[in-house]
Parts: sequence; C-alpha cells; structure tokens
Amino acid sequence: MRNRKTEGGRLINRLALVVTVSLTMAAVHGAALKSSQTGVEAGQALPLEGTGFHAGQTVTLVLLGSLTEYTLRDVTVDDEGAFAFDIDVPADVRPGQYQLVALSGEDVREAQMGLSVMAFVQVAAAESHDDAAGHNEAMDTGARAEEMTIVRATTGGGWGVIGLLIGLAGGAGAVLLKGTPAVES
Repeated sequence: MRNRKTEGGRLINRLALVVTVSLTMAAVHGAALKSSQTGVEAGQALPLEGTGFHAGQTVTLVLLGSLTEYTLRDVTVDDEGAFAFDIDVPADVRPGQYQLVALSGEDVREAQMGLSVMAFVQVAAAESHDDAAGHNEAMDTGARAEEMTIVRATTGGGWGVIGLLIGLAGGAGAVLLKGTPAVES
C-alpha cells in the first residue's frame, strides 16, 4: 500500500515538473496574444496580435472553455515573430469565459489570453411594415408566430437533475418528519 502512494507521489511530482518546464519554456521567448477587446460576440471578428514568437513558427489558435474546445485556425508567424489580423469567432460558441491559446506543433502553450464571449444575436430584417395594423419597425422582426421557436433555458438533462434534487429534498423532509416524536395534547 505504501509503495503505491510513493509511486503516485512520484508521478505527480514528475507531471508537475513537466508542466512547469513547459510553461517556463513558453515564457522564455515572451510570446503574447493581445487584442484591443476583452470580449467578443459569437459570430463576430476579434482583432488579434501575436508577438514574441519564433520567426516562421506555425501555431494553432484554440478557444478553450471549461468543457469545450474550438480550433480557430493555424497561423504562420512572420520573420519578426509576430502576426496581426481579425480572427472570426464561430457563431456556435456558447457564451462564457474562455482562454484563447496559441499552441505550437507539439501542443505546447506558447501564449494565452482571457476572452469573454457573449451570445450570438441575430435580428431578422423586416421586409414589410403594416402601420395600419399598429405594427412598426421596432415591433416587426419579419417572422410570424408560427415561425418563431421558443428555446428553453434548461435542457432535458438539466430538468432531470432539478427533479432529482426535488425528490431528494422531499425524501429528506419525510425522514425528518418520521423521526419527530409525536406531541400529545
């Protein structure tokens, strides 16, 4: 038993050393990702600059979330170790906090920056307005009631978890009431 703990501890120490060396190597040449914006709407372009990379290096830009990963594109760095362009954030990226990461060919993090992604908003252009019926531009999105889709904020799995929690709370309440001594009047 003690031998397993020792081996596990050594493995963790080695892994920590590898991670530390990787991060240190990435920091040595001072690679950085910068943008004039700290947040972007999904489906929009983000102005992005990369500096301090190795000349001619190819890096992959990846958007990392807590449970998702979006590979955005590969970039070949110029002779001065830099690049600058507008990168498109896919419209299907869920709102939240992400890390925009530049990975080298060996999947080593060369640089990263925090990025907030807001929900994709699409407004349909109104084709006709019926002022006589009381509709105006602000009200008319060009869709009829039959065409509109109502999206629930919680998925089926989410409702299942909510139901489970309610059931557990009810069961705990029943146990507590059953264990309460009866009061005679």
